Amino acid sequence: MTNIKSIIDTITSAPADVIDKNILLRQYPEPVVRYFRYHLPDGFPSHTFAKTPMKGIIKLVNWANFKSVLYSHPFIGFLWQAKVMMGILPIKGYDYFFKNQGAMSWKMFKLIPVMSASDENVTRSAEGRAIMESLFAPHLLIHPDINWEAVSEEEITATWTVFREKEPLHLIIGKDGSLKSAFINRWGNPGGVKKFNYSTFGVHIEKQIKYKGTLIPGKGNAGWWFGTEKYKDGEFFRFEVI
Repeated sequence: MTNIKSIIDTITSAPADVIDKNILLRQYPEPVVRYFRYHLPDGFPSHTFAKTPMKGIIKLVNWANFKSVLYSHPFIGFLWQAKVMMGILPIKGYDYFFKNQGAMSWKMFKLIPVMSASDENVTRSAEGRAIMESLFAPHLLIHPDINWEAVSEEEITATWTVFREKEPLHLIIGKDGSLKSAFINRWGNPGGVKKFNYSTFGVHIEKQIKYKGTLIPGKGNAGWWFGTEKYKDGEFFRFEVI
């Protein structure tokens, strides 16, 4: 597996885009412009990545408390480092997508392996998640390699390829441009089925916060089978930015 320090170093040292974002904005459909105006109230911030501390609960066997840090960049990937408390037992580890590889590794007491995976299916699933995690860096989504379209006044899509997945990210926005929810067709095996396939994965945004000059998801819940009756079984992640 990739060295975790190298992932953090690469994401946090990403160079600034040499592009005129004002010109790109003028080319976008009005609902897309509305989204960016809401999420970038102070203009274009200078930081070139997102580092987002979180806390919440995650559903493994049962719901468990976690604290974590997310590093993300829409064209590099993501790293999610967390400490999860299974009762009184601490489990530490990470998920990532980086240099066209996805992987996870979780250990109890930093020694006893709990879960690890890095195969083809994990990579494909992690790439879909990398696209979702870019919601925490809205200022980096104004880019010539991202195709923005308006489905309606309240639904916009962003399509770009980190490695090879080509599924568009759907954003549901309010009349003011605020983000209400987002979803993507993501490769995975929700419910633990053996056969991997595309399923809808999404996040409900309960609150947005201003963080380093941008409005980002501040509280929400995420899971599989988003937008269907099965979401009550597919939801496995509730978070709050700290």
